Amino acid sequence: MTHVSVSLRSSEPSAAPRVPRRRHGRGWLERHGDIRLLKVAGSFREMGEQHGVLLRDDVLAGPLPYFRSFVERMLRGSLGGAAGIVWPVMQRTLGRRIARSLPPFARETLEGLVEGAGLDWQAALDAATMPDAFVWLVARINQLSGRGPAVMHRLALGIELGCTSALAWGDATVDGKVLHARNFDYHGVECWPQTKALILHEPDEGMRYVSAAAAGVPLGGITAMNEAGLTLAVHQHMFSTGAALGGTPIGVVGDLVMRQAHDLDEAQRILEAHRPIGCWTYIVADANRREVLCFEENPKRRAVRRLGGSGGTFGYANIYLDRELGATESNLFGSYWRHNLGRHTRVNALLAERSGRLDPQGMAEILGDAGVACRISDSIAMVLTTGSVVFSPEDGVVWMGTGATPTSHGTFEPFSLAEERPVPERGRLEVGADLAVERRDAFEHFRRAYVAAVDRDDRSVARGEVERAADLDPGEPLYHFLAGVLALATGDPSTAEVRFSRALDLGHPHAERVASFHLWRGRARDLLERRADAVADYRACLGHYADAPVHAAARRNLKRVYRPSEARKVRPEMSLADVIHP
Repeated sequence: MTHVSVSLRSSEPSAAPRVPRRRHGRGWLERHGDIRLLKVAGSFREMGEQHGVLLRDDVLAGPLPYFRSFVERMLRGSLGGAAGIVWPVMQRTLGRRIARSLPPFARETLEGLVEGAGLDWQAALDAATMPDAFVWLVARINQLSGRGPAVMHRLALGIELGCTSALAWGDATVDGKVLHARNFDYHGVECWPQTKALILHEPDEGMRYVSAAAAGVPLGGITAMNEAGLTLAVHQHMFSTGAALGGTPIGVVGDLVMRQAHDLDEAQRILEAHRPIGCWTYIVADANRREVLCFEENPKRRAVRRLGGSGGTFGYANIYLDRELGATESNLFGSYWRHNLGRHTRVNALLAERSGRLDPQGMAEILGDAGVACRISDSIAMVLTTGSVVFSPEDGVVWMGTGATPTSHGTFEPFSLAEERPVPERGRLEVGADLAVERRDAFEHFRRAYVAAVDRDDRSVARGEVERAADLDPGEPLYHFLAGVLALATGDPSTAEVRFSRALDLGHPHAERVASFHLWRGRARDLLERRADAVADYRACLGHYADAPVHAAARRNLKRVYRPSEARKVRPEMSLADVIHP
């Protein structure tokens, strides 16, 4: 097959309107709507410094400062004020040890960014090492939790199977070309989309490539496409016991792949040469061979799958396909596993259903899928969907999602790596317009509730936003349930009981959720001093199939009344509208 290269500049005149361009050194910045098109070129330090200077204000408002304190905010729910003492101590040891594993090119890039944006070096380093530190911390919690392996999701995937990736090639696509669609689902629901950036990298050492990121994320090892026709997406495995210190931090190896790999063989050799700290999967597509590499790993094991042939599709969520790696995953939070399974099943079902007709628009629509039976528990487009792209590596074109989360709803703008410009002649992709206005507006209020609760620790505002979501989309049971939990946490058990009753009237496709509805209505009734009704709900909960923590909580509340002091401490997991530790 003819080798694909997108490095040659087009001699055609630009079809895009001229926009102001700021320059610094060999780098430049253009604004296209809410997308920052940033070009960086030169040595690693120079590219980092150009990034920092040209995006200084956005860097200061972007993911780096947010991630600097992220883990402390997450720990606050279980440790209270002690989190402000415990995490900084851990960060000084754990984060510093991870930082020592940064290779010279990554450290030089970060040093340039810090210099250009005027950041504090240690604060930037703490933020950059947060993803691996967080995965390591969760792995230790998993080991101490006493929970068994996530057996149910393994069985549900079946013998043959194992953020969201959707890939199609050959006979599965309209023109036979490789398409790689990717939702980046991560924390930073407000700051990441507000500072979204498409970064054109031209390093002195290696190939040119483009990464979909945000201001302050200078390496291209998470979501990217290079001039040799390779695409890359990284998936995180959060609830695994496999993380271990001493390896290479995330984002670094993917950057090497983009700069150095011309095909999947070279990509695989680069990946195999580095041991990770956390638990990750790399999905790499090759436009030349029309093949896909699925590289699953933790510090002790790698599992490699290569897919190709005359045509095919491949969908991936955050669940290991390899059995041995899957055995390290813990069922710490049932709703998380069910959602992963829902996304995995849904993305592959949509790819199979549309095989032979897939084009960039169809791939974008898969990223924007809003679920079937529930807007939250089986949707591909999540409140955490902070970045969305569709790559056509054979053409060197990337469509980037705009707007707030989920960034896979709305307009995808096309850009060319070869021509380093927007290419509107390739057509914008529009997703989500077929959803009812009330349903779209309801999810926007749900998003605002997430930001209020997680980023601002304001449960009162979050409650109001969720109640608005439930009123706009009254048939969505999880909006009512979450509104009930927040009402309970803010001292209003009467409203909470009404919301829980509404959720029960609507039901839910997951029996575990129905059991949880009964548990929490029982607690509301306990606070209303209606003990007999509360006991009936606890018994109904025990009569349903449920997650182990929910049944344990129901048995506990059968023995003693639920107290207001317990309700005030409740902090729901906002993205999936549930409570991890009931």
